Amino acid sequence: MKYFIDNCISFRFADMLRALGVEIVALREEFPQDMADIALFQELNGRKLAFVSTDTNQRTRVQEARALKSAGVTSLFIAPFFQKMQFWDQAAWLVRRWPDIDRFATSMELGVCAEIKHNGNAMIYPL
Repeated sequence: MKYFIDNCISFRFADMLRALGVEIVALREEFPQDMADIALFQELNGRKLAFVSTDTNQRTRVQEARALKSAGVTSLFIAPFFQKMQFWDQAAWLVRRWPDIDRFATSMELGVCAEIKHNGNAMIYPL
């Protein structure tokens, strides 16, 4: 599974996870940092990947949710606890929980939307 992380997650974590063998790219590595979410989702359309973000509003704002659903990518939203953590704690959490995240993402059909909880479990949400 290839992963694509949003700007709300440090691009440095993409480097860290790549060093651990994860196929991952940060938004800023392929697109302008200020790219609008709807335009981003249109660019991701048809790619076989999982979009990872902490911006859970992307699945509730009507136009963004439509664009995300239309893109057909798996969308994984890390629950709000993540943004409250310090940088090093976020890094440790990602390393510890990435096998759970990967297991979930690879077991689902493309297009699933889920929230990743603190314990690494996923809760599926409709878009």
